[in-house]
Amino acid sequence: MPAHTPHHIHSASQPPALQRYTRKAASTAQLSQNQAATIEGLISKPPASLTEALQDLRYLILTQGVAADTDGNSNLRIYIWSILLGVAPMRTNEYVTLVRRGASSSYSKIRNDTFRTLATDPLFRRRVSESSIIRLLNAFQWKMKDTGEDAQYVQGMNVIAAPFLYAARSEVEAFSLFAVFIQRECPGYVRPTMEGVHSGLKLVDQVLETVDQKLYTHLQSKFLTAELYAFPSVLTLSACTPPLPEVLKLWDFLLAYGAHLNILCVVAQLLLMRDELLTAQSPMKLLRQFPPLNAKTIITAAVGLVKKIPSELFDQVVDHAR
Repeated sequence: MPAHTPHHIHSASQPPALQRYTRKAASTAQLSQNQAATIEGLISKPPASLTEALQDLRYLILTQGVAADTDGNSNLRIYIWSILLGVAPMRTNEYVTLVRRGASSSYSKIRNDTFRTLATDPLFRRRVSESSIIRLLNAFQWKMKDTGEDAQYVQGMNVIAAPFLYAARSEVEAFSLFAVFIQRECPGYVRPTMEGVHSGLKLVDQVLETVDQKLYTHLQSKFLTAELYAFPSVLTLSACTPPLPEVLKLWDFLLAYGAHLNILCVVAQLLLMRDELLTAQSPMKLLRQFPPLNAKTIITAAVGLVKKIPSELFDQVVDHAR
């Protein structure tokens, strides 16, 4: 199956209200579909309609999930991610050329972070070397400079790179997906001011206030805004919270339906901690490290939140990282 189509349907001929509704619906799991196919069967043959095949693939990811072992290993996952991102195989010599240019202007900042990348995760440390993280991030910095993008290495990009490096069959493959993902899904996260991240944090507060006024007010009474506790989860699209196999399942969903939905996944994690947060004298102790991810539970809660927030707020979630 070839390449990418947008996550959101948009037509200039539609009135604004309908555009918002269509956009919201396109970003939401279409639970009324009845599919008998499997992911492997779907991607093993040329599609009659690319748009319909991508819609089916996203739905199957949501309902069936991507088959993987207990360590998160999957023969299909990186191929599926490539389809969802529309990334064709990259020539190895293109990546090697970037690597051979040596240290970029961000090299020292990269080196200061890479040794901390999922440092306590034995699965990641066993498979991915620090040197590969350094090469990938440094090459990306050169690529951004060549394209004239207002982007620089920011803390947290190393953690965003981690799932790609773990899931990919090669460093070149990981780089090609990482580069497209950053440029398409969250360019606002890597601009010097990190404006997309700060917008996302404000949206965590706004969505929480909309769907659970009591929990929002409780956290506010303790002077706890998302800026204080959710920065890593927003910046890294929840990749900072173990275990890694659950991160990969969550990312299957985010790549299928849009990385912007991580904002709703962060709020979903807060709602899953609701009882503990409401009774805790010091909620920040609980929020310093979110509980281990359970991707299926979080995704189910996040999909439910789409229906509970106004279209105008959802539009802000969709656009915040651009």
